[in-house]
Amino acid sequence: METEWIMDESSFAAACRAVQQTGRADQGVGTLGEKTLHAVLKRMIEPDMSRHEMKLGRYTADVFNERGVFEVQTRSRHKLKPKLTALLPYYPVTVVIPVVETKWLLTMDPETGELKDRRKSPKRGKVAGLLPELVYLKPLLKDQNLSFLLVRLEGEELRLPVAGKRRPVTPLEFAPTRFLGTVTLRTAADYAALLPADLPETFTARTLAKALGLPAGQSSAAANVLCYMGAIRRTGTQGKAYLYSTI
Repeated sequence: METEWIMDESSFAAACRAVQQTGRADQGVGTLGEKTLHAVLKRMIEPDMSRHEMKLGRYTADVFNERGVFEVQTRSRHKLKPKLTALLPYYPVTVVIPVVETKWLLTMDPETGELKDRRKSPKRGKVAGLLPELVYLKPLLKDQNLSFLLVRLEGEELRLPVAGKRRPVTPLEFAPTRFLGTVTLRTAADYAALLPADLPETFTARTLAKALGLPAGQSSAAANVLCYMGAIRRTGTQGKAYLYSTI
């Protein structure tokens, strides 16, 4: 199933305009309180809103058209498991996940509504950052009807200062401002393409995580998923750590 054709700069610009014109979130079943990012991605996938929020048995698909089911998941990917388990036997399902590679932080004055400053966040989203989360969906990853479409973006996060709180600011909204491309994960080759070219011949999960820019605490989960999908293989042990190599 090919989905990348719908994701380009033109469709991104059109989706952003449409969401702005409708006042951000679409007011309808399943869309109450919908955030800008979620709304823009749905519009990119399918401009025809009659194909949004479609009932399929006991579940509601974000988008359902001739290309299958599309689920936009901005967080908590593990919660998709029951829904995917129910839909995959009957439909091709693409899980659409935003990867915010560059985020600009805008702080709003709570009294005047004016933006007080704009600075770049030191945090950068990574495509490989999805790998540890996929361990929760591991039994479904090889299903021929399942694919992941990662949408690389730049955007702005509007924040509000909150006095007397543990966190000095509260995120209010994130708006994507630039489309950077897509990455599809479906086959072993797709997963292998995430591996850095300078990996040593054999490596531990911690070495892999460092090369991918992931926290050490996520190393085992990332290696687990890559090994299961056939992108790397386990070759032995080094003390208490498993050794891996590319395939």
